[in-house]
Amino acid sequence: MSNFGRLNRIQARTGWPNEAADFTPWLAQNLDRLEEALGLPLVLTATEQRVGRYSLDLLMEDSRGRVVIAENQFGRTDRDHLGKLLTYCAGTEAQVLIWIAESFTEEHLAALQLLNTNSVEEVGFFAVELELLQISDSPLAPNFRVLVQPNDRAKRVRPQSPSSPEQWNWDLFGDLGVPEQEVEIGRALADLLYAEIERGSLPWKPVFRKGYVAFQRPGGYNVFVVDVYWKKTPRLALKVNCTTRRDRYS
Repeated sequence: MSNFGRLNRIQARTGWPNEAADFTPWLAQNLDRLEEALGLPLVLTATEQRVGRYSLDLLMEDSRGRVVIAENQFGRTDRDHLGKLLTYCAGTEAQVLIWIAESFTEEHLAALQLLNTNSVEEVGFFAVELELLQISDSPLAPNFRVLVQPNDRAKRVRPQSPSSPEQWNWDLFGDLGVPEQEVEIGRALADLLYAEIERGSLPWKPVFRKGYVAFQRPGGYNVFVVDVYWKKTPRLALKVNCTTRRDRYS
């Protein structure tokens, strides 16, 4: 009969002595592990992003162009980190919020479930438990367990209205308070990209969103983004997926 080892759960600090200095950089380099748990493609935008007086652990974007943020915590969840998560949501206009911790209290799980039920439809909350596992003296194995995720109501897309992002165009960007000169710069960048895409016969289509236009390949993945609203300065972003890490160059 085969001999089986015992699976042990190890404290996170055994693998990463410091949450901010060790775990967050590791996670930024290994987003594919979090993606697998969430079932959500992610592209890293920034680590330790300043939001007022605080620093957001991870600022990301998913394949739909939504802003995704992650707040990391060793040990048991507390009110301080929940408050930070909501503060970062307001400061970044995030639509997907991920709270990663070694253990969650029942009260905090209930709070996230309540937020998923009662928040606006475009905003969803994840509670992700961080496990560090080992069998005997085997290498440490990080694992992410999703305890709370957005419900079906939060994932639904609202019916389109005259001001729906699906119907946005360059003429409506001025309604956001974007200066005309910046809109013209963004429009010129998009025209140049579109011309090159046409010349290369690439199957990428421009899709307008509130404040930016994305050039998407089949499947809805944003390859290029021309953003005239992010931090009130025009931005051209190119997303490149590699086998070992995902970066954004802008």
